[in-house]
Amino acid sequence: MVYMSEPGLSEPMTWSEICATYPDEWVALVEIDWVNDRDFAFSRARVAGHGKRRREPMLQAELLWSRYEEIGHYFTGRARAPLSPLIFL
Repeated sequence: MVYMSEPGLSEPMTWSEICATYPDEWVALVEIDWVNDRDFAFSRARVAGHGKRRREPMLQAELLWSRYEEIGHYFTGRARAPLSPLIFL
């Protein structure tokens, strides 16, 4: 696959590289090379936006919404669970 360089987009990166470059941040990913269609696994993707607040990367990627069918939105840090279990009645 040939990647064209575009302003605002990173070079293609693995998930490990993305996590190391943007630790504990939200990221918007495009050009995701999925390994399969059953889970999160992908070989490489390009970062279109990043930030400490959840909405920052999606705002940064806003101009790309018309270009890409899919923009992934992920957190690079550890998942945070509530201190007490959620109970729905």
